[in-house]
Amino acid sequence: MLNIAICDDSKFDALAAREVIRNTLNNLNKEADIEYYLNAEDIQNKLLKRKEPLDLLILDIDMPGISGLDLAETLRANNFKLLIIFLSNHEEFVFKAIEFQPFRYIRKIKLETEMPIAIQSAVKVIAANSDLHITLDTDDGSIRIMMSEIMYYETEKRKVAVILKNGKKIIVNKNITEMQEHIQNEKFIMIHRSCVVNVDHVHNIHDYAVILDNNETLIVSRPRYKAVKQKILKMWGKII
Repeated sequence: MLNIAICDDSKFDALAAREVIRNTLNNLNKEADIEYYLNAEDIQNKLLKRKEPLDLLILDIDMPGISGLDLAETLRANNFKLLIIFLSNHEEFVFKAIEFQPFRYIRKIKLETEMPIAIQSAVKVIAANSDLHITLDTDDGSIRIMMSEIMYYETEKRKVAVILKNGKKIIVNKNITEMQEHIQNEKFIMIHRSCVVNVDHVHNIHDYAVILDNNETLIVSRPRYKAVKQKILKMWGKII
């Protein structure tokens, strides 16, 4: 199920875009939840405060209050990796829009011809990246992040604290066993019964500890140390 949002201050244009997208996805036998918003403030608040996972955002540019460019800048500044397709009548915004890594820039007059092509390409990209992302359930809603952003996660008061490489901590409504089942990736290794580390962020291993890229030290339990070290060295491509 794809999660798509359309933000356009023209309800007519928003509904027209939704219809084209829906028809394209039906032809591809893909299901999607497609919401539309008539101002950028509403979707910005939803994304930033509730951290709703979103795969694709269709974004008008010239809107009152927060413009589409303003919203795109805010999302990128907050590390949102979703695909953005700008949909506008104003070609003069193209070069400014490029700053925010849009997936496509579509003129509204070309909606019916250019949008289906863009959606087909977006579906392929989202599918290719699906294994690279994970959705985490928190008290504030669902957060979708790239697994590569996770340095490690550990037990914290019957829940799990996920530590990201930017230093941010996310409290997830799972225990450590449930989290392991949720993230089934060989790069994540349990170093003791309450901590799992992402090998991609391990800089060194010695003296029953792993050193992360940020120089943080995590203790490895003695019973696990030999196996953990072997796995890490193997992934590093070193001879054991």
